[in-house]
Amino acid sequence: MAQVPEKPRKCLSIDDIQVGQKFEKEYAVSYETVKKFAEISGDWNPVHHDPEYAETTIFKKQIAHGMISVAQFSGIFGMDLPGLGAVWTRQDTTFLKPVYLDQPYKAVVEVKEIQGRRVVFTVWTENADGEKVLEGEGELMPIPAKVKDKTDLTNLLA
Repeated sequence: MAQVPEKPRKCLSIDDIQVGQKFEKEYAVSYETVKKFAEISGDWNPVHHDPEYAETTIFKKQIAHGMISVAQFSGIFGMDLPGLGAVWTRQDTTFLKPVYLDQPYKAVVEVKEIQGRRVVFTVWTENADGEKVLEGEGELMPIPAKVKDKTDLTNLLA
């Protein structure tokens, strides 16, 4: 049986978004997620997959691929802020610290500015101690208000 995808929880047009608006998502990266990402990306670097090798690195244990944490923003953008109809057009990311497996993290997006039909977000991920492990800036085009207004959202949103 095919898996039924989750439905977006929000559908915000540019008119619904305000500077300072924020969304946070807690997550952890399991080794199963690391394997799935490696299957998609082809990145089988042993620092992600071999505990003995990882012990010999500066990280001292296995780390997740950095892009798994960046992908958390995709979930936020497509599901919650702005949600349905959003198109992610740009992402700049700086990786500051490693993301270790099975540890709690929080992905945060905050509206920095609105530029015409685009929204610029400041993005970052924090570890359990509140330290940033990555930071950057993303840009999106939310659903156009005229499209949102003509769309029956009844069966499209959670």
